Amino acid sequence: MLAFRLTGQPDSRMPLYLYGVGTQGERGLHRPDGFPVYQLFLARGGGGQFIIPGKGTWVMGGGQLFALEPGIPHEFIPQSKVSGELAYIGIGGESAASVLQEAGILREEPCTLSGFDKIWSRMTALWVALDQGKMSIWSTSVLIYELILDITRAMADVVPMTGSEEATQQNGATSSRVEDTPDAGLEGLNRAITLMQTHYQDDLLLKHVANAVGYSVQHLNRLFHQHYGVTGHQYMQRWRLQKGLEWLNNHPQASVKEAAENVGMEVNYFIRMYKREFGETPGKGMKLRKQIELERSPRHQDD
Repeated sequence: MLAFRLTGQPDSRMPLYLYGVGTQGERGLHRPDGFPVYQLFLARGGGGQFIIPGKGTWVMGGGQLFALEPGIPHEFIPQSKVSGELAYIGIGGESAASVLQEAGILREEPCTLSGFDKIWSRMTALWVALDQGKMSIWSTSVLIYELILDITRAMADVVPMTGSEEATQQNGATSSRVEDTPDAGLEGLNRAITLMQTHYQDDLLLKHVANAVGYSVQHLNRLFHQHYGVTGHQYMQRWRLQKGLEWLNNHPQASVKEAAENVGMEVNYFIRMYKREFGETPGKGMKLRKQIELERSPRHQDD
């Protein structure tokens, strides 16, 4: 898997830029607030379902592309018992909407790509260049534009979807912002916090956050210690645990494993850190919530 990578702060003159790129195994995604930029998803292998509240459910199979606009809440449920990999590419810039629209990529359903392996290889090359720090954000902007052109060509031979590949229409944790500060030196810290809060479900390491905001890990940790009394890693971990608690509160029937996966943590580590943070295991809290829900149910009140 290719761990999620972020680019640095783009130049304001840049009309199209790469925000981030990475892949994950077939685990679920839950983004109630959407994503800050356009996303291109590529499925190699199993695929799954994208659920967009209030709009419907779309089935995405291997070898397909699915694009989402910024700020659209969504959830991805992988196809069970089928191994695969999901890539996600974030694209920003004032021209992102018009370029993707003119390229025909902003469709309302997943689209099969011809020569899918070539597209996947281009995505991988983009990740490697970013991971090794060999290219400027201007250079990666050129690569993302070339990738869009390749996708446009690959869509020329789109295979019509039938059966389970057709869109199945169905009707029917909040990211907080840190307080503004007059100290311009804290702009990077505020951006780092925003990135952590946005990407808590992703395989995001502190060094990648530091690179994205133009700080060293040591300097970023000093800022976190100065203003929050914790390291950057501890801040990110606490945010994930808080989101895990919110998930369990909103999904009383969900398992601890589902909550851990939803915040990008291994289940045993999640349980251990959860107990350290909140003084009880998530399982104990789940039992209490289920008991409260049972007592509030009409049937229990009638008894």
